[in-house]
Amino acid sequence: MYTKTEILQIAKAQLALDYNCQMSDFEKEKNTIVKNNLIDGRRIYDSDGCFFKILCFGNKAIISTSPIIIPWCDEKLLNRDAAWLFEYPKLRVIDKKLQEFGHEIADVHHYYLPNPNVSCIEPITSVKWYEYEDILQFENDDRFGEAFAFNKNYPDVLAVAAFDGDNIIGMAGASKDSKTMWQIGIDVLPEHRGRGIATNLVKLLKNEILKRGKIPFYGTVESHFHSQNTALSAGFFPAWAELYSKAKENEEH
Repeated sequence: MYTKTEILQIAKAQLALDYNCQMSDFEKEKNTIVKNNLIDGRRIYDSDGCFFKILCFGNKAIISTSPIIIPWCDEKLLNRDAAWLFEYPKLRVIDKKLQEFGHEIADVHHYYLPNPNVSCIEPITSVKWYEYEDILQFENDDRFGEAFAFNKNYPDVLAVAAFDGDNIIGMAGASKDSKTMWQIGIDVLPEHRGRGIATNLVKLLKNEILKRGKIPFYGTVESHFHSQNTALSAGFFPAWAELYSKAKENEEH
């Protein structure tokens, strides 16, 4: 089983591929600003190749962006404290600058990694496990939009469902976002929330992913406290945050 140091090192190695930076950049005194080159082995999302993105990890920021905005980043972001970089006044300044180039902030998420102490956990409901082929049956099932992505760039490879009799009442799924890291998503039907089902399923899935030699991770947003508490209760700790941009849509008048 992994140690916490090993988990963090694996995550850093993956993020270095995602952001075109070096592992040593996470230990530098200043932030790092690099060109957004697309590296083999990176996680590929819909934002792949975006104009501007920021990773905040360990009080350091990695800014990966188009060369045209790098001089501004050197002046305004190089010495910023990454711990406070995603405060709204700072985001507003970044967004205003991006709009000069026809882009805007699209999303800010923060992410969790698993604590290495995998405690024995028993299901609190009847459960069923699903492998890649089994998951395909849920592709058009809108109950599980968080659990499954159905995206060829990060295929859904493992899931566990909670049952009440013959009915599925919750589902946690894992997508293979890279060779080393699988992302967990969770859905519990509204009438069954508040019973600890989400935490139970996420913890079961997290432990199974670790047993398979992969690192599970979990993402959510600043205002989604139920999701954050699920991550913490299931044995995760907050590890990093990411921001990315998108092309600004033309406004119709």
